[in-house]
Amino acid sequence: MLGPSVKRLAITRPLEKAATVLLLTVMAAAASLLLLACPASPRCSVAVGSAMSAPKKLWGFGVNVALAPEAPASGDGDCDIFEGAWVWDDGYPLYESKDCSFLDGGFRCSENGRPDASYTKWRWQPSRCDLPRFDAKSMLERLRNKRVVFAGDSIGRNQWESLLCMLSTGVSNKSSIYEINVPQGHAPAGTPMVVNTTIRVDVMDWMSASNRGKWSDADLLIFNSGHWWTKHKTVSRGHYFQEGDEVKMDMTVGAAYLRSIRTLFDWLQKEVNTSKTQTIFRTYSPAHFSGGDWSTGGTCSGGDNLPDMTPVKSLELWADMLKPVKDVLGSNSRPNLPGLGILNVTPMTAQRKDGHLSVFTSPSGLRQALNKTEVEDCSHWCLPGIPDTWNELLYAVFMKRQMMLDQNVSVSSKKH
Repeated sequence: MLGPSVKRLAITRPLEKAATVLLLTVMAAAASLLLLACPASPRCSVAVGSAMSAPKKLWGFGVNVALAPEAPASGDGDCDIFEGAWVWDDGYPLYESKDCSFLDGGFRCSENGRPDASYTKWRWQPSRCDLPRFDAKSMLERLRNKRVVFAGDSIGRNQWESLLCMLSTGVSNKSSIYEINVPQGHAPAGTPMVVNTTIRVDVMDWMSASNRGKWSDADLLIFNSGHWWTKHKTVSRGHYFQEGDEVKMDMTVGAAYLRSIRTLFDWLQKEVNTSKTQTIFRTYSPAHFSGGDWSTGGTCSGGDNLPDMTPVKSLELWADMLKPVKDVLGSNSRPNLPGLGILNVTPMTAQRKDGHLSVFTSPSGLRQALNKTEVEDCSHWCLPGIPDTWNELLYAVFMKRQMMLDQNVSVSSKKH
């Protein structure tokens, strides 16, 4: 439901004493660091000044025990962690790609010839509070004997591999992590020849079943979607939509996406125990193509390799991907299901045109780009990079819920 026809399953063995079970179900996809001084740019100077300002309230660590674990992901007094700015921080990145064996080759921009490392040095700073520093060992301890599920597309895999690298900094024996690839997808018998595969919009993916991926009883369940929901990537390639036994030859991509998000909502409502499972939907991650798209010669609009420091004023460009999610699932401040969090990364990510793979998807990418034979990838992200920030936000939301649960248990025990 959330993407095309090939999936990858990543499972960790117990991570040393943490004994963590991590599970990933995402789309397979195409697809360090030179220490650079802060670029001589007014935008950088302003950001550095912001980073050195007085400390703010630490988000999520002043929780009210009266709040239920199902409280909205963004709410912590008057601070919305998704409103803020990118600030330069020499303490970043949190890891280096050469030290993380779990990254796809296409995400290793620095090892594939990207000459700058500035895209790794920007930290997200909420306007009215501070995010807790990511602590791999603390998160692993909280995930002891628990399961994490990522379900989505190849940008979800981008985020998963980022989290894997971030968590692995707290583990010395990294050989305990491995991957299994699981192919799938075919058209039903008797469908027109133009149909190569069908996308079921009325049922969840087969890996969600309790005897397979065991999504519904996961402890942390992260969804994303959007990048495959275009006419070019679906109907134009012979990927049509299906409800029940009927292939909907005339169903539009927009109608199909809305139907699939409703299917997700219904499944969450019926199958997921929100007192056990923390569920998060990460919003759309904007691409930055200029002069075309992936297949028509588009290039990444990175320019000076700096973030756009001007906050995004309108999200209309991505309305087709955002409106169905907001209408059905809700927003980060008003989710439509108890226990559901919306990781609203779209506006902040829209400012990071500098962080895409571009031509650095393989060691030969730069040479091929000079010969005009390399397709630029302006959808996926270099790692380390922007998905690390999504995971810092995920960490903050996850740890806040854990502290709420701890305090609620403490209050309950005192009552008895």
